[in-house]
Amino acid sequence: MFRSLIRHDLLPIIHTNHPASLQLRCLSRYSSKVAASKKYQLNTKQKIRHQAKEESETESKSKKGLVFESGKFSQLHNDLKVPLDSAESKIDNFDQLKIFPSVREAMIKEIKSQYNLKGPQHASLDEIKIKPTPVQISAIRKINQTRRANKDLEEMDEGERIFYELKHENELKKTKIFTVAAETGSGKTWSFLAPLLSKLKEDDFNWFRDNTRKYELFKKSEQVRSIILVPTHELVEQVYAVLDRSNKFSLDHDNIPRQYKEFLDLPENATLGLSIMKLSHGDPPISLYKQLRNFGKVDVLVTTPAKITGFSKLEAIDRPFKIFKSVRYCILDEADTLFDPSFLKDTTAVVKNFPKLLDLILVSATIPKEFEKTLTRYFPDEKSIIRVSTPSLHKVPRNIKVMTLDADLPPYNGSKPRCLAQAIYAISRDGTEPDYVKRIIVFVNEKSEVDGLVDLMITKYGIREQDISGISGKVKVQDRKDFIEPFLRPAQLIKHDLEGSKVKILVTTDLLARGLNFIGIKNVILMGLPQSSVDLVHRLGRTGRMNQLGRVFIIADKKSKKSWVKGLGNAVIRGIKIG
Repeated sequence: MFRSLIRHDLLPIIHTNHPASLQLRCLSRYSSKVAASKKYQLNTKQKIRHQAKEESETESKSKKGLVFESGKFSQLHNDLKVPLDSAESKIDNFDQLKIFPSVREAMIKEIKSQYNLKGPQHASLDEIKIKPTPVQISAIRKINQTRRANKDLEEMDEGERIFYELKHENELKKTKIFTVAAETGSGKTWSFLAPLLSKLKEDDFNWFRDNTRKYELFKKSEQVRSIILVPTHELVEQVYAVLDRSNKFSLDHDNIPRQYKEFLDLPENATLGLSIMKLSHGDPPISLYKQLRNFGKVDVLVTTPAKITGFSKLEAIDRPFKIFKSVRYCILDEADTLFDPSFLKDTTAVVKNFPKLLDLILVSATIPKEFEKTLTRYFPDEKSIIRVSTPSLHKVPRNIKVMTLDADLPPYNGSKPRCLAQAIYAISRDGTEPDYVKRIIVFVNEKSEVDGLVDLMITKYGIREQDISGISGKVKVQDRKDFIEPFLRPAQLIKHDLEGSKVKILVTTDLLARGLNFIGIKNVILMGLPQSSVDLVHRLGRTGRMNQLGRVFIIADKKSKKSWVKGLGNAVIRGIKIG
């Protein structure tokens, strides 16, 4: 695989006594070290002194505040005022949260099913104790609050009760706006799925308790009850996969509250028993109408805004949007993207078709300043927004080690591809993830760079064609799905890999930097800085997810903000927010 690298004398064999260590030329959190020939030594020393001065200046600036920012890397809104709830710190079990019993059981089984038992810590999934993350605790508590009048109507006289009911009757019908913001890899998907599915099952239970005949008619009604909107087809597939897995587990219903027993004993509740559907690439809108006509209600629809706006072109369907008149819950996942100019028109046009909407939940790993301005424009009354946020928002988790590679120094001499090849080689031989296929994600800024970089790694640096693939907006959606599939599942044993790969490399743009749950990815390489701090946070978040260890290598050159980049690793260690 790397013969040509060794042949070109770029990648000397690296010997190390520590199997977990990674040795790279020009690699450091703060400065770069290089074993150079004499003719380079003077220039190299001058460069290092100059860079050290820049880094010192950058670090001193970051000490003045709690935000690590500079120029275009200051686009994140870090002034959220979300009061801390002391009660939340005492919660360490999903049983302490208000979640419908069957939803809780299905959720825990789904989370466990995605664990990768590579290490010796656990012999089986049964030994794993699942604890809610901070964003899950806060979101579930706030979104699942009961909509009830907070006075005892029975204690009022008739005149007082009528006045109170008239004054507060809209409380049960008005739309509540929630924003859920937390760092990447913090479990945000279940922070909104748990309350959503709980509300749907609670509504089902209420229908059943009030009138079993009406409940049967309700199940056959042609309506969509909730919608999850995401910006890309890859995210449609990912969110749908979580729901689909959750919906298939056989449930035991142990230790359930007595009032739910008769309902949960129904045959349909042997599993979660929800009707889940997606409209993704290649799924015609007419398929939704066929599903409703043949099988009744759709409990959760996962799709993109563009798919819904496309319903207006269905000439054969009378009033095509009428099936959305009963939507009560709507999730906007990656809401900052869905509220940027390229999506905003479609997003708002879709939500306007939900006249009975009770909960609108906006979920994101970042709160850009422009997104906050858009929120203020649409919801000028700050009190109308219920905010959920974690103290770690816009912080890169400390379990991610950020390092820089200076491509200007010998032996790279300004060649970022050569520096990338060295990094890939060193990662492949560093002794980590023994016996498993290592997976590396490489980010570039422009889609035009993807194919050229892949071809260069194959033709000049000897990487096998089956070990590297490139994805950009030019690649067909189905092909993208095939390319990224190995990165969305736990690492595979080398002996089980059909292509005999020891390393798999995915070269892509920010197209795949948002929301996708790359499972167990240990190494991410950035070919320079992205366009903004928003993109930077999302790229870094493709590794180190759910408290696992991760490493990010940023290849910098004279066109990059070297001093800022090299201070980034220190900012991560010190827990400073990205600006």
